[in-house]
Amino acid sequence: MPNCMEEIAESLGACLPIRIPATEVCPDMEGMSRRCAELVKECLEEKKDALLCFPAGSTVVRTCEILREMKEKGEIDFSQAEFVALDEWLDLEDERENCTNFLKKHLYGPLGIQPEKMHLFDIHAANFKEECSRIDQIIFSHGGIDLMLLGLGMNGHLGLNEPGGSFEDYAKVVELSETTMNVGQKYFSSPMKLTRGITLGVHHMFEAKKVILQVSGKAKQDIVKKMYNTQPTEELPGTVMKLLPRGLVVLDEDAAGGIEDLLAESGFPVPGR
Repeated sequence: MPNCMEEIAESLGACLPIRIPATEVCPDMEGMSRRCAELVKECLEEKKDALLCFPAGSTVVRTCEILREMKEKGEIDFSQAEFVALDEWLDLEDERENCTNFLKKHLYGPLGIQPEKMHLFDIHAANFKEECSRIDQIIFSHGGIDLMLLGLGMNGHLGLNEPGGSFEDYAKVVELSETTMNVGQKYFSSPMKLTRGITLGVHHMFEAKKVILQVSGKAKQDIVKKMYNTQPTEELPGTVMKLLPRGLVVLDEDAAGGIEDLLAESGFPVPGR
């Protein structure tokens, strides 16, 4: 993989130029959410039966609301679209607030997506290796994912692809990092023991038609800055955006606060400059 060659070159003393992924900076979270919704709309205008993949989490909520508003106005048509899960927690003592139920509340339900159009991980499968293969085959049968919308974890993870995992993996079961176990508590109304997850692998991102990384808020400034200033490496999964030919990072100004000079130097428009 290209990132491995770059790491070897750097270990031998090479000084490689920092790559900047395709980037758009919006004035605020509303603008960022609306831009991502527009990209979903563009995807469905090009392919009505597109296979879409969305993350759970607070960042995506406003995008989901805008998509519902678009649907109600007749501006977007989800009637033929299909969805595949990005990731899910495993071994939860209480599953009511898991990723699937989050997306049913904020995305699938409001958009009227029928169950047969949702390709979800079976978190009670007897054999998780076979379950991962089942989800992989669904994606392969569609010719890959048409649009993946992702969020960036505080440790740089994408989906539940934790630091140190291989970029060559398809769907897999993962042991959660300490950071994810701690940060993940915000998704639950009471303390939850988090141990493992199941996730689409980075290899699916390489094969997707469009990958959008959506990041907002000052809390993400440091990890965004680290991602932009680090060569592609499996130790920081978000850096794979620098390798994706059809990848796009959409930030709000708060998240972009630590890289505005870098973006301006690279020719990317920055609000207020």
